[in-house]
Order: sequence, then C-alpha cells, then structure tokens
Amino acid sequence: MKMHPYKVLFVCTGNSCRSPMAEGILKKLLEKESIEDIVVESAGTMAPSGMPPTNFAMLTMVEMGIDISSHQARPLTEDLVKEADLILVMERVHQHFIEHFLPSARDKVFLLKTFGKEDVEGNMEIDDPIGGDLDFYRMSGQILKQEIERILPLILRMAGHRDR
Repeated sequence: MKMHPYKVLFVCTGNSCRSPMAEGILKKLLEKESIEDIVVESAGTMAPSGMPPTNFAMLTMVEMGIDISSHQARPLTEDLVKEADLILVMERVHQHFIEHFLPSARDKVFLLKTFGKEDVEGNMEIDDPIGGDLDFYRMSGQILKQEIERILPLILRMAGHRDR
C-alpha cells in the first residue's frame, strides 16, 4: 500500500490559465468531499516561474467560488513528473512533451478530455484561452469543471477511495 498521498498533476503551456483553473476546481471538489489524501498540483511546459494566473483566469474562478490568486506558475520538472501518480494535460502537444521528456511516464499521462473514456471522437483538446476575452475563459472554466466532475469518481477510486 502506498504511504504517500496520491498526486494529480495538471499540465498546460504557461501554467497561468488552464492548469491552475483545473487545479483549483479539483481542490475545491476534494474539499467538499473532505478528502485530504489527494494532492493536486499544476505546472507548465513553458511556464515562467512565479507568474500569477491571468486576471481572467482568476475572475473566472472567483465566479465559481474558487480562489487561485496565490498560485504562482512553475515549469514542469522531471521531479514533478516522477512524483505524480496521474498527469492530466490540456493538449496533445503537452502529452508528447512529457512522453519525450520522460518516456517512463507514458502510462500515467492522459489528455484530460479523453481520460476514462473508451470512445473518443472530435477535438479532445482544451484550447488555450490566453489572449482571449472573459467569455473564452468562462467557457474554458466550464469545460474544465465538467471534465473534472466527470473524472472525479475515477480519481477517487485510483487513490484508494473505494466506497465513493
């Protein structure tokens, strides 16, 4: 049995929009369930260290009752990849980056919109809202929320919460 907490890592490009929003959403859902043994983190394949989330990302999350204002962007590292039990990415380019960066991680890296699905059709990427308007961010936030709510039972089972 694993002694360390189960770790979920969300990855996007700059770690200032999609992945911090996804991190905030999953943390909020786990908090509502009083689950404390799942660690949720995020990083970016090209993230400038220490950058805050974009204003629209923060506003979108505030509208959902989630505060990500203390988030600071961080670049994806080998240690973050190795320590994660599950890595959820926004675009195929992120998946390919990680698989090339650390081939041994291949079995734990998934495109968020395909994770847990058998039949996958259409565009399964979550577009980067950077540079977009507030409505684009709201749409991205809703997609992230919908996908994370969909996969929450699967994450809970993978983390050892059999009774949920």
